[in-house]
Order: sequence, then structure tokens, then C-alpha cells
Amino acid sequence: MRWFGRKAASDAPGRPFLLGAAWGASGELWPRSYEAQVREAYLGNAVAQRCVRLVSEAVGSVVVDCSPAEAGALGEPPATLRPSPEYSQLLTTALLETAATHLLLHGNAFLHVGLDGRGEPGRLFALRPERVKVVTDGGGWPSAYRYKAGAAERSYPADAIVHVRAVHPLDDHYGLGCLGAAAAAVAVHNAAARWNKALLDNAARPSGALIYDPGDGSVLAPAQYERLKAEMAAEFAGSGNAGRPMLLEGGLKWQALSLSPAD
Repeated sequence: MRWFGRKAASDAPGRPFLLGAAWGASGELWPRSYEAQVREAYLGNAVAQRCVRLVSEAVGSVVVDCSPAEAGALGEPPATLRPSPEYSQLLTTALLETAATHLLLHGNAFLHVGLDGRGEPGRLFALRPERVKVVTDGGGWPSAYRYKAGAAERSYPADAIVHVRAVHPLDDHYGLGCLGAAAAAVAVHNAAARWNKALLDNAARPSGALIYDPGDGSVLAPAQYERLKAEMAAEFAGSGNAGRPMLLEGGLKWQALSLSPAD
């Protein structure tokens, strides 16, 4: 039922789903596209993935009754889902987990209603939400759903898609996922993990500098400088050289620039 009459009509291509941020002259500090944020958060961050899986697995554990329903009090025919009995529970669990994951990450879950041989609803199929576009009529109400995968494109009537969406205060047709708001925290966490990995690769030693001070004010010759750089990279860099003592000669001394974890 259309309680409020007309909705804002919008069918602009490339409609953004996520909120992002771009600070500084160098551009964005974290990705804004849905696919890039999924890779950074769900595929590349253990904390974010665990949060999503806790919720989606809890939703998937809900037991759904797929048995035929009784007719309503007013005699209307029941609308029930009748999946194949041998796959009923397996498909229901997987479907709920998939839909919950899409809803958390993207803010929208699109379920295609497949018909059986009698033309009745028989099975639900989860569609990847970033591939689905809501097509609206002149009044701004959803009239169809367009699904595009690569060069293939297919249009579904509005009654063939179940659209579950999270609340978006500024959008009439699309829900708001969690990735946009979590992008900054994910970027900081991933950057810290890469920094810690680099520190461990260098034996968790503090950064420092080799100082050449022979006492007479002379400097290293270009050939000596290049040889020293090559020896440092080959003999002392990387986790395989952890703890190896340095042999300094010719007025070289090591000056630490920060404290080690032990300190």
C-alpha cells in the first residue's frame, strides 16, 4: 500500500551506495567503491569479517518452517515457499547467511523468487546487491529491478524480487551498509597490521642510522656508499637475519632513532 503517494523518482546511473571520505590533496585515504571496501574489510580484515560472520551465522541458525501454511482468516490462499524437501534446511541456512551478509555489508539484500512447475513460488535466490539497480516509475516507486553481470543484463518485474534493505535516512530506494562508516577504522587497522609486519620482518628492531664519522670531515666515496647499501640489504634486512650482529668499520657507528619493544 502506498501510504504517502509519490516518492522521489531517481534512476541515475552509478548511484553511490556507500559513504566515504577524501582528505588532503593526495586524494582518498581509503577506497570508496563497494568492491574495494569489501576486499579491504571482509576479505582483508579479520575483525570486520568476524563481526559480519557472527551476525550472519546467527541469522542462518534460525529455523524456517517451509511447510504449507493454512489459509488465512479471510480465506485468502496461503503464500508459502516450497523448496525441495531434501535440500530445504541446507538451502535455507545458506540463503539466510548470504542475505544477512549482503544486508550488513551493502545495506541491501535482493532475493529472486523462482517459480516451480505450477507457476508458484518455489525457491529464493540471493542476487549480488552491487549488480542490482532499482528502476522506478513516474511516481518514484520501484517498477522493476535490473541485474547486470558483465555484459549480460536482465530485468525482473518488481513482484519477482524481494528487496530487504537497511535504514538509510537520505535514500528512498537503497539501504545503507556498514562499510562506509567502518572504512576509516578498517584502513587504520590494516595499516597498523602492515606496519607491525614490516617491523617483525626487521627483527622488531628500532629504526636507526649508520653514521660515518672518521674524524677528519671526509665522506664516503660513491662506490663505498653503494657497497654499504648492498651489504645492509643482503646481510641484515629481513626476518632471516634477525639478531645478527653488525660489523662496523672505517668510522661507522649505529645510532638508534627509537626504542625497541624490549626497551
